[in-house]
Amino acid sequence: MLKAIQQKMKYFDWWIALIILSLMAFGGVMVFSASAGMAGSPTTYLMKQVIFYALAIAIILVIYQLNSKWIRMLGIVSYIAMMISFILMLVAFFFPPINGAKGWITLGSISIQPVEFYKVSLILWFTFALTRGNRTASNNLKKHWIAFFIIYATGTGILALYPDNGGIIITMGIVVMMVLSSGVRSIWAVSTMALSLGIWQLGVRAIEPVIAQSNNYGLQRFLAYLNPWKYAQTTGNQLINSYYAISNGGLFGRGIGNSIQKSGNLPEPNTDFIMAVVSEELGAISVGLIIVALLVVIWRMVYYAFQTNYLRYRLLLIGVSAYLFFQIIVNLGGVGGALPITGVTFPLISVGGSSILSLGIALGIALNVIAHIKKETEFKNRERS
Repeated sequence: MLKAIQQKMKYFDWWIALIILSLMAFGGVMVFSASAGMAGSPTTYLMKQVIFYALAIAIILVIYQLNSKWIRMLGIVSYIAMMISFILMLVAFFFPPINGAKGWITLGSISIQPVEFYKVSLILWFTFALTRGNRTASNNLKKHWIAFFIIYATGTGILALYPDNGGIIITMGIVVMMVLSSGVRSIWAVSTMALSLGIWQLGVRAIEPVIAQSNNYGLQRFLAYLNPWKYAQTTGNQLINSYYAISNGGLFGRGIGNSIQKSGNLPEPNTDFIMAVVSEELGAISVGLIIVALLVVIWRMVYYAFQTNYLRYRLLLIGVSAYLFFQIIVNLGGVGGALPITGVTFPLISVGGSSILSLGIALGIALNVIAHIKKETEFKNRERS
């Protein structure tokens, strides 16, 4: 029994695992601290977070144990995951908004955010779609471009109905990175993305007067990004208090538990803006260390992605690393005012059961694929010797 477990864990990537566990432990401390200024007991928030962490770890270990058969059956797996995601996302549209935002299914005290699981489904489906049959990724794109368009447009369209701008940015980033890593000549994708961002910047500023008159919650959030000081009493309040928190923290912070802004100034300081609280209590250096730790995880996945010639392995790892990367960018962009506030959680640290479980699935897939790559590399080396 012990020998079998040792054999299974032989190819386990402990770098990724230890960083994940460390971030979860740190996240628990920060959730308890950030929740102190909110209604309800910080202990309650902490216990919920610990339960989701435990479930995520269990999911990671279960997925890690799967043999390569599930990757060969990726077509069935990805279609089932995508259909379930679409159904849940459509159902969520008919539930009342939470804090002004749609996209949640609320069942008593349990809230599910389907978009978090849609991100993983998108990784699985695009991996399969780009690698189906014996064709190259380029040929698959040409042959099945209608299916690609329908799947991506359907998901993006549902997110636009909420609206969930953060979800749109993250899923767009995932798809672009996967296509670029598939061997398709897609320099146009990068150019189009850069052009779109430029037009978006100019266009949003041009229609600021129209947005200011709108009652749409998603459009109102742009106001804080455009000019938070002008709308300090309304939509700009969150971002301004985030600025204060970051400024108060300096390099080394005020000390754990000593945040001023979490006490009624930052709405939901344990979710979207938890990194503002981290910055205020522990300083910019601590925030930098967290980012470096996550970049190490991303680097490990990208490194192994290009150690294999099996495109399906590569795309799964690139998809998960892109998911993690863009989740970080969108959250920190909102906290620092570089991007509109979109309600995206910070990976593994913010409160958010759906986000933590989704990341558990994604990281479990990454660790499983890395193990297969290590095992196959070792087998090939033995054959050569």
